[in-house]
Amino acid sequence: MKSTRINRVLTLLLAFLMLAACVTCLILPTLAADVSVQNGTGKRGAVRVGDFFAYRAKVNGEFTAFAYSMPTWTETNSACTLALYKWTGNLNGSMDADPIASQRFDPMKDNATNRLTFDPQPAGEYLFVVQDTRGAVGVWTNEGVQNPLGFLYLNGMEKADEPDLKITFTEAIDEPFGQCEPMEEAVDGNHTPPPEYVIPDDSLIKTHEVMPDTWVFTDGLGRVSLTHADVGDRKDDKTVAMFYWTWHAEQGGNKPFNNQEFLEKYPEAMNDYDHPGWPKSGYQHAWNESIYGFYRNTDTWVVRRQGEMLANAGVDVIFTDNTNGTYTWRSAYQSVFKTWSKAMDDGVLTPKVSFMTPFGPNDETVIQLRNMYMDFYRKGDYQKLWFYWEGKPMLRSHGGYTGLLNIQDNTEKEIKKFFTWRGNFAGYINSNPTIGQWGWLSTYPQAVYYASRADRAAGLAEQITVGVAINHNYELNQISAMNGGPVIGRSYTTQYPDRYNKEGAEASKWGYNFSEQFDYALEVDPKVVFITGWNEWIAGRYQSWPEGYQSAVENAFPDQCNDEYSRDLEPTKGDLQDHYYYLMVNYVRKYKGARPIPTPGLQTTIDISKDNTQWNAVEPYYAAYIGNTGDREANGYNDIWYWDYSGRNDIIGARVARDEDFVYFYVECNEAITPYTDPLWMVLYIDSDQQNQGWETFDYVLNKTSPSATKAILEKFTGNGYETEKVGEVDYTVDGKYMQVKVPKSMLSLSGYDFTVNFAWTDNVHDEDDQGEMGDTAYKYTKFSGDIMNFYISGDVAPAGRFKFSYISTTENATGKAPETEPVETQPVTQPEANTTAPETDSPATEAPTAGNTEAPTGGCASTLGMSAAILASALAAAVVLKKKEN
Repeated sequence: MKSTRINRVLTLLLAFLMLAACVTCLILPTLAADVSVQNGTGKRGAVRVGDFFAYRAKVNGEFTAFAYSMPTWTETNSACTLALYKWTGNLNGSMDADPIASQRFDPMKDNATNRLTFDPQPAGEYLFVVQDTRGAVGVWTNEGVQNPLGFLYLNGMEKADEPDLKITFTEAIDEPFGQCEPMEEAVDGNHTPPPEYVIPDDSLIKTHEVMPDTWVFTDGLGRVSLTHADVGDRKDDKTVAMFYWTWHAEQGGNKPFNNQEFLEKYPEAMNDYDHPGWPKSGYQHAWNESIYGFYRNTDTWVVRRQGEMLANAGVDVIFTDNTNGTYTWRSAYQSVFKTWSKAMDDGVLTPKVSFMTPFGPNDETVIQLRNMYMDFYRKGDYQKLWFYWEGKPMLRSHGGYTGLLNIQDNTEKEIKKFFTWRGNFAGYINSNPTIGQWGWLSTYPQAVYYASRADRAAGLAEQITVGVAINHNYELNQISAMNGGPVIGRSYTTQYPDRYNKEGAEASKWGYNFSEQFDYALEVDPKVVFITGWNEWIAGRYQSWPEGYQSAVENAFPDQCNDEYSRDLEPTKGDLQDHYYYLMVNYVRKYKGARPIPTPGLQTTIDISKDNTQWNAVEPYYAAYIGNTGDREANGYNDIWYWDYSGRNDIIGARVARDEDFVYFYVECNEAITPYTDPLWMVLYIDSDQQNQGWETFDYVLNKTSPSATKAILEKFTGNGYETEKVGEVDYTVDGKYMQVKVPKSMLSLSGYDFTVNFAWTDNVHDEDDQGEMGDTAYKYTKFSGDIMNFYISGDVAPAGRFKFSYISTTENATGKAPETEPVETQPVTQPEANTTAPETDSPATEAPTAGNTEAPTGGCASTLGMSAAILASALAAAVVLKKKEN
């Protein structure tokens, strides 16, 4: 009986299994299926992903996933993001939208199949993207496919290759893919560049003109700004070019390692490759840390501030470093293009953008040129940011060399005639520069480059370089690693080459090599000064370099090492701060000239209880940039997360007025000013005596202590850091986006009409370590302790950084009348006595900084007491480029 039951159970089970098998047979045709886009033709190979990798496919059915087969060339720290985008008609527009789905693969396994799954998507055209890569990331592809249905986009260029891409459909389809139409029009070989962009009259660049060359400053070393009175009128035929690095967009996969901090602790490790403190893997060396942190170029918050800083300095064009292989760093240049285009719309005269391709006429150069030409040049994208020279867009590239570009190919034919070309000379010693080339670094006295033989014969220089430092062994006259002994560091000059060894870290702050090179550039007076550089930061480390040279260095850092042996101008954390930035600003003004500081209008009394219209006739209007108070949310190196939400009141302009008893201040924001109860709210810094005292040369501060609804507290800096003492309360009003303040002259130790007030407004500037906390509607920051470097990285500052607006009041411009003076008896002219110049010193350790730095630190007052007024005036007129204020 028991056996019969078992047989029945087995029979039922068998019947159930047979039924299930039949059902399975019925539903198998409708199960999800992976379908490859490859058609079996073409040559198989692995393509390394640079900026991003995208494949466009027309999918004829519902699908739920896709996968790529991806090599990492045995690297174990590679990472990427897979993302799905809807195709909207062009590449940039499609990828500017939010992805339908995305997933991070970190770390990746070599040759693994990485799959992104999502909710079912309908038939249509899509982009299947690999982006945000770290380390070595590749995709297996078939190159040279016959009759492809879709298109591959590598670094922005449309190609007919097909990747090892599999798409998962919800059901089997006879024809899973349709034909995509090419995005790019057929290249006929006849395309020419458009005329150079002209700023329209209604642009904010003209209607809300910010004039940074009229701003004044005193830098952290006590050096003061040059103004129109020192450098004369602006010269519109001079161009300042800056070497700029975009590779931080994709080389930020490893953890940052700060060489300067490490070598301060372990100086013996400088040339010891096996020192236990050096990291072995997973780190990216940097000579120090930028004020913006270890950022990526896709951090548009940083890119916007860089655009403003370079504009304020008078830089006209950046050339990005594309000198390595086929890398164009597309995600970075797209970030710069988009961010600076928006900045131009906001009134920022950002630098133009160009590129410096490999140092030779090779196949890698051709690949770069084709990629960039088809990505944006031929389409006319971002044309207002193209750099033009001799009537065409200009590239620093050997693309113009005979034979490199194949003029039988329509694309390369167009490229050759589309651009003005200047070849790159790579070396640092060039006694006979080739016509039509430009340099990027040179030993002093630097090589001079000419556009034509006629120009060379006439002495009309086209280009010269100015470097912060050079990886060059000045004893052997050979290229060398930056940490290679007798190398041209920041403090080097030809007259005092070993200054750093004798004076130490203090010598690194002053920019002696930069000054020596720029002084020579001013003597040559070329059309273009090319400065190296802005933001390289990366310090590659090798066991020995350069191999085969007598100058080879152990534990070599070829291009950057630490504070002394580095060549970036971007402000940094640590000792160098922003000293080099303001040194550059003054040299650019001496090269290009500057506009006069605006003259105040007549004296007027302001009733701050009335609206702002009474200010309309008050001159000058000090314009500040609009639209630069956005939030920062971005990954840095190794996915370090940077954030800041302190952009609050967007300060866009200011005015000053005066009468017999009061100085009136007016400030305008882009939108209604937030309540006075906000912390760190609408702070006004005032320099009323132009002396190097107080806090960072400011004498007074308003709203350091929170105000009441109608009274603001004016305080005076004691000279002990950011410490202040109360002076008194002053009246103020706020009306929408306008604020007015009435300050008695006596509170500022002023009287009459002959005075100068330099000033700056800030809002919500806070300490870097004050990370804030979320309030009811916004983040709240509460602490600012007086580190002026925070003026660059939080809140809003007008004008930026250490710059100040300058209000120069005189009796004449206040009253409209020339001051009455007693007649002066004419004195006979006499010859000055001999030996009136300051004595020279034989000690290199006390040598004054070269022109562009500061006056000699000794011999000041005593050496001038016996000088006649005429001699003193002559000496002041011939003062060095940057003058140090006395305490």
